[in-house]
Amino acid sequence: MAFLVLERISKTFREPVSLRERLSDLKRENPVLRELSLETKKGELLVILGSTGCGKSTLLHIICGLIKQDSGHIYLDGECIDKVPPNKREICMVFQDFSLFPHMNVADNIAYGLFSRKMKKDIVIERVKDVLYKLDLYHLRYRKPETLSGGEKQRVALARALVVQPRLLLFDEPLSNLDVSVRKSVRSEILRVQREYELTSIYVTHDQNEARTMADRVAIIHSGRIEQIGKAEDIFYRPQTEFVASFTEAENILEGRVLENRPKEGLSQVIVGDIEISVPFDPDLQIGQDVKIMIRPEDIIIARGKPLTSARNVLRGKTYSVTPHGSLFKLEIGINSIPISCLISRISLEELEISPGTNVYVLFKSSAVHVIK
Repeated sequence: MAFLVLERISKTFREPVSLRERLSDLKRENPVLRELSLETKKGELLVILGSTGCGKSTLLHIICGLIKQDSGHIYLDGECIDKVPPNKREICMVFQDFSLFPHMNVADNIAYGLFSRKMKKDIVIERVKDVLYKLDLYHLRYRKPETLSGGEKQRVALARALVVQPRLLLFDEPLSNLDVSVRKSVRSEILRVQREYELTSIYVTHDQNEARTMADRVAIIHSGRIEQIGKAEDIFYRPQTEFVASFTEAENILEGRVLENRPKEGLSQVIVGDIEISVPFDPDLQIGQDVKIMIRPEDIIIARGKPLTSARNVLRGKTYSVTPHGSLFKLEIGINSIPISCLISRISLEELEISPGTNVYVLFKSSAVHVIK
């Protein structure tokens, strides 16, 4: 049974206009969410991905009651909370800018939410001490926020949310202000605590690696609606739309036409330009049908000589460019004028002696090709 249900949530912001525009009855409207619906299960960590301005943060603010939706309903554990004020919803949000009280020490910052709920002092002391130990903050309990590192501040913000024992925990890009090295450790801490407390959580981020490593499920927002929702494996390797494939950096999205179906072999042939590519057989594919196929760069193997391989797709091309891509290198390869991107390690790049202008073979299995319907 769903724990949180968002039912056809819409929100449009009215932007200010000049005096001349007001006299002309001109109104500017910015629709951010358009009848968005989704459900989360109890104890689930749902990660929301989307481009800047797609409505991710607005959605969180609507869930916790800081912004009122124009239409639609919110149900938490079966109860409609549309008219419940923010301080009564038992929902906490962890912000990217920490939002700690500068005049309070760590312990007082964490205890603030409990005292505002008029809890007894002995209960407050017990809960604060418990969360201080669990988040390794006890030795910092008397420190002021200005003396803390970014990672320590974010752990205090997390502790402040956890101590009130919310029914739902929201994260609004909580790690975006942290250094890369700190981000990894705090991310692990958030995931550990979320699992330990079995907290139903919604986590907004623009970092796709965070989504892949943390999420029980991932939701992609586009044009104010859920474009696709599912396991990270499905989102990144079986996208339902071209937008999801492009947004998740599939890069190799090619237009083609179904040439042949071979159901006994479990294959179909798609022609892209003048290149034939083997893809998994799908009874819904019709000969002559226009399709788009996707191959993720990390699913492609590179060789200098023509290899003996079980891979169905072995194509010859020329390297156009070699550029650093994190800990890997990205190769841009032309195959009969069809551009293909792939990723390769530094060691493989050196061993194969690949540089711009090098002729190579591109290999990938038919199972690595996804047909976008």
